[in-house]
Amino acid sequence: MVQRNDGERSSTCSDCGSPVEAGRDRGFSFGSDGVLCWACALRRGGSYDARRERWTRAPRVDDLLPRHEQERY
Repeated sequence: MVQRNDGERSSTCSDCGSPVEAGRDRGFSFGSDGVLCWACALRRGGSYDARRERWTRAPRVDDLLPRHEQERY
């Protein structure tokens, strides 16, 4: 995660590499630090309920999890 000068945090989509800015862009967070942009989350099967402001079906991220799971000792 990258912190910008104005205090907002931005990340990079774990799938396509597009910037995802917290507070401005809707995305899907997973694992310890993974995030998908809106387009990739939908392409991967995610379903978002805008009225309830929550994901009703999580996108598939099983192939991305090994890079973003927190190591457990």
